[in-house]
Amino acid sequence: MNCINVTKTKNFSLLVLVAFALTIIAIVGCASDVEPTPYDRDDFTPVAGPPQFPIIFEGKFTVDGEPGPVDSTIYAEFIHGGSPLSTTFAGEYVHVILGPVSAEDVELGVISFYLGSRDGDHVKAEETWDWKTVGRPTNQVLDLTFPRLPKN
Repeated sequence: MNCINVTKTKNFSLLVLVAFALTIIAIVGCASDVEPTPYDRDDFTPVAGPPQFPIIFEGKFTVDGEPGPVDSTIYAEFIHGGSPLSTTFAGEYVHVILGPVSAEDVELGVISFYLGSRDGDHVKAEETWDWKTVGRPTNQVLDLTFPRLPKN
């Protein structure tokens, strides 16, 4: 009988150790300084029903009449939803992906494009895109024109 009690004690100790380790991992993971996504904005009414399919933008981009530089950052935004950041090639951008997340995004439906960062200096493109609900993920070629480079 003592052998059974020792086994139960070892199993209980192992269970407590695993629970403690998982708790520490969860606390450290939640406490990290992760940049919130565009979808983490607080005050909006989510799109009713299933999520809308996104549009995937790509195209050429110019800055002050010249092909845009390599390793710049381009992103797009609705009122509430936005795309992840996309790194450019020389004069081209790809994979600017977004769909609406709020009722206002669908109703007003204008997508704006930016060169730079959300937190720092950014420059708005002359072009915008009027949202139309699509039945599947859709690729769209859209050339963008920026008046200047963002300040670093």
